[in-house]
Amino acid sequence: MITFGRAAAVVSPAAIANNIGAVRRMVGPKVRIMAVVKANGYGHGIYEASRAALEAGADWLGVATVTEGVFLRRWDIMVPILVLSPAFEEEYENIILNNLASTIFNLETAKKLAHVAGYLERAANVHIKIDTGMNRVGYTGRPEDIAAEITEISRLDGIVIQGAYSHFAASDSNAEFTTEQFARFMHIIEVLENFGLHIPIKHISNSGGILGYPRCNLDMVRAGVLIYGLAPNSLSEGATELARLGFVPALTLKSRVAHVKTVKAGETVGYSRNFAAPRDIVVASVPIGYGDGLSRQLSNRGRVLINGVFCDIIGNVCMDQFMVDATHANAKLRDEVIIIGQSGENRIWAEDVAAWQGSINYEVATAISERVARFYV
Repeated sequence: MITFGRAAAVVSPAAIANNIGAVRRMVGPKVRIMAVVKANGYGHGIYEASRAALEAGADWLGVATVTEGVFLRRWDIMVPILVLSPAFEEEYENIILNNLASTIFNLETAKKLAHVAGYLERAANVHIKIDTGMNRVGYTGRPEDIAAEITEISRLDGIVIQGAYSHFAASDSNAEFTTEQFARFMHIIEVLENFGLHIPIKHISNSGGILGYPRCNLDMVRAGVLIYGLAPNSLSEGATELARLGFVPALTLKSRVAHVKTVKAGETVGYSRNFAAPRDIVVASVPIGYGDGLSRQLSNRGRVLINGVFCDIIGNVCMDQFMVDATHANAKLRDEVIIIGQSGENRIWAEDVAAWQGSINYEVATAISERVARFYV
């Protein structure tokens, strides 16, 4: 039992460890696992998620920014770390001095990185990004032209090509396009081999790929939402299927009842007066709001659990509070309010919250603000 004030995000490192184990069972002992811990470990805490994943057998960590990578180094996490997003020239010293691997997809950037590596008298580790259909970042064009430029990068002093990778755009929903992306990536790898360049670590499979496309595992997989027990397709049915496969949600988001009152039939609740009580109801106020990361889209749409009973959110979600119809929940001051998690026989998945607010579970988890206290149990 934890003691908290207005709100708490309760994270289970054991669940993250369990989920790494589930990924390991799927990919086998020879495939490396990169635990993706960007965006504060998908809202779960970057350091704590990293430690739990590594202790459970993850081989690499993936971050989005140089700052995230440097933070982990300062906490004495010395495993290989890949910065998945493009970095800027003023960040190159930090990348190299902290032994982070960069994402590279053009010769000009590689030359600048090599120059910095030269005067630091260090090696710069890089992974080459290939765009196979995401159309975000990465090499595009004729495979032969791409291979020729990557070969030129490999000859730069101070540059060490550790890996090459791409990213699935729809591995949770579109098998045909996922197969097409994989074929494009493997063709470029084949052309690189024909150019005499062997890439040590090839990786393309994300969480959706791990679940649905075992032949795409290659040398390493990148496990993001999976390690937090979240479904890549962001559907409650996907969450149920993950549970069947042995994955466990790592996050519970909770608050408590701050006030209980009776609202008479016809009276309104909240800003803009867009909810009118259809009958006399018991209204519970909950001290967490969009300033804490709850979407305002949950207004008059979402639900919470109080004493195991579903209670509808009524009126507009405020910055610091929201209100629910707690008529049937026997709600009392200080009762726990489960926003994500289980109470009694009932559960609210992050995927449910995503559906109510018209978003995805990734956003639900990463939106939880820093003013919500994290507890690791």
